[in-house]
Amino acid sequence: MPQLCNNESIGRFISLSPTLKRIPPFDTMKKSAIRVWLGIALSVRLVLSLSNFAELDNSNTRHSRRSFLGTTGGLALSTAAANFGIKPSDASGSIASNKNLPYTTDPEAGQFYFPALTPPFSNRATFLYSLGRDAWALEQLLTFANVTATIRCNVIKLKETGGLWVHSPQWPTGEFCSLLDSIGAPVEHVVLPCNAFEHKAPMQAFTKKYPRAKVWISPGQFGPLGSCGQTLSKCNMGYRVDGILGPGNPLPPWANEFDMSTLYVEIPKNAGPVSEVSFCHRPTKTLVATDSVLYAPGGDAPDIFATYFDRTKTMTDPTFWPRTVLQAVFLPLRTDGDGNYPGYDAIKDRLVRAPILRALVDSRAPEAVREWIQEQTTGWEFDRILTSHFASPIKAGPADVRAAFDYLFAEEQLDPNLPPIACKDWELLNGINKFVADSNAGAPVTFDFQRGCVEL
Repeated sequence: MPQLCNNESIGRFISLSPTLKRIPPFDTMKKSAIRVWLGIALSVRLVLSLSNFAELDNSNTRHSRRSFLGTTGGLALSTAAANFGIKPSDASGSIASNKNLPYTTDPEAGQFYFPALTPPFSNRATFLYSLGRDAWALEQLLTFANVTATIRCNVIKLKETGGLWVHSPQWPTGEFCSLLDSIGAPVEHVVLPCNAFEHKAPMQAFTKKYPRAKVWISPGQFGPLGSCGQTLSKCNMGYRVDGILGPGNPLPPWANEFDMSTLYVEIPKNAGPVSEVSFCHRPTKTLVATDSVLYAPGGDAPDIFATYFDRTKTMTDPTFWPRTVLQAVFLPLRTDGDGNYPGYDAIKDRLVRAPILRALVDSRAPEAVREWIQEQTTGWEFDRILTSHFASPIKAGPADVRAAFDYLFAEEQLDPNLPPIACKDWELLNGINKFVADSNAGAPVTFDFQRGCVEL
């Protein structure tokens, strides 16, 4: 889930998408044009065609808010969610998450928004999860070619005002707005936490639906969806922006409840800067992350996938979920002699840094990322994490986050909890980096992002 609109990911787009057969040879393209492609490709990084396992079926049965609550009972919904994920990691460092939290939907309110810039363009379902501690998640799907991933808007009720703090809002369909409004509190603040396309794209539409909300964005926005530097003096996002979440800017009024840490680094030759902000909600000991870490649970795909895929055919394929996870984090679909996916087994059920971010970002800005993680893991107190992709809340604390980035910190012995990714499974991302270097289309790799890989 890279959060960055950088240059490098055109390589995977080149190697894997059959649509690229219609593009002229890259040695005939100007480097400036290549960089534009690179920025777009990383923004919509899930566009690839590694396999043809995605079968669209819009006739699937969906859970409506009415039928779901009638089956499980509203009390069960709130109680089960409130009792989940409130314990810190135990002494052994075990981490747990629950992808099967109860949810509500309201498809009758409408699952269409026009113009939506990210697919699906119709039948865009939204699931609302109660996460406990006055927090909620509204989840939608991102569907690019044969790759589908979840994306979440996390919402926290502010202790001081009782209003809602909305992190990375998604497309405001009738269903999305109905579920958000059902929380029963006004939307007071909206946060764009990074400059990734899929997080940035819905912002203007959402702010039109909730015009009274104050808007706060990460620095370094660029591209066709708006630009904004490190201050408001040069900011044109197409909607009102009330503040920039970075050094040298006034603190937002909700800063008395949140700690903030901003990753901002300009990488030579990139289409734009790297930008992502992490938050720690002190009253609830909750880290709110965007793409910095993820937790991909084992087992079956979450129920929201049944709003897009045939539950009785596609989703019963035992390879569906492993392939979905691997394509989202950009590891190859390599199988062993038993038909299992070693890359999936290496990263599932653990807190990890997405491999594509290790390869494309950490390899070029290791010091900036290291300082960013250091700030979050030395002075903040949290015992759970809310992320924008895959499952959450995740029962994890600062030590767990630090361990997920141990390849950036340890000089010799690496943390044994790092995912045991085979060295050969980095070949795809190595190929992207090689293309960038050979074409002089981006910054060079300066750090061994594969540290700790397993030789076969």
